[in-house]
Amino acid sequence: MRAGTLNRRVRIERRDQTQDDIGQPVDTWVEVATVWCNVKMLTGKETLAADADVASATASIRVRYRTDITSDMRAIVDGVIFNILAPLPDLGGREYTDLACTAFSNNG
Repeated sequence: MRAGTLNRRVRIERRDQTQDDIGQPVDTWVEVATVWCNVKMLTGKETLAADADVASATASIRVRYRTDITSDMRAIVDGVIFNILAPLPDLGGREYTDLACTAFSNNG
């Protein structure tokens, strides 16, 4: 894979559960990796839900080949949070993994 096409940094995070000061469970996000990527915004739409405009977009984030990314994780690129729907590794060439993602519909 040509390094020149990987022109953004992406932080991959997984959800973890810790406890606060009084022992209550608290969801937090823990960094798994920060790697170079290429982001392609595929579609975008704006809908009305619960009397509020809601924007959403689908994107493909390409990173070097990895097998440790799951759909329970999220990706953050330039401050934008992407929910990973499915990691799609290049099993034949083992060059890249595409992350099928959505953005703007929530904060991960």
